[in-house]
Amino acid sequence: MAQYEIYTTVDITRSNPDRADPNQIKQAQQANFNSLTQGIGLRSNITWDRDPVRLMDSETAKWFWEFNCEQADVFTKDGDPVGLLLDDLNGIPILRNLTNTEPLLKPVFITQGPETNIWIKHI
Repeated sequence: MAQYEIYTTVDITRSNPDRADPNQIKQAQQANFNSLTQGIGLRSNITWDRDPVRLMDSETAKWFWEFNCEQADVFTKDGDPVGLLLDDLNGIPILRNLTNTEPLLKPVFITQGPETNIWIKHI
């Protein structure tokens, strides 16, 4: 089983609200988490043991999450074990300005360049 870790400045809290929950922050957090898992799921079924956690790095909030998939090389592109995953996630829409502390200029996951807001590593 292959294991991956994600750091992001996008609020991907898995809040699990039901449809009737009026809390818009919870609804948006769950929507971001769903967008992330669906983007990853384009190539592989995934599992995880723990939900994303919010970490504070000085004054910046980041979310950390680990997930697993059955195929070790499913995201490999040109020798990069997460190359295809970075391609797949880049540009996926998100809801911004939730509990994040860093301004998200564009409402999408950005995997490359100076505005990167999500980092992925095969571990």
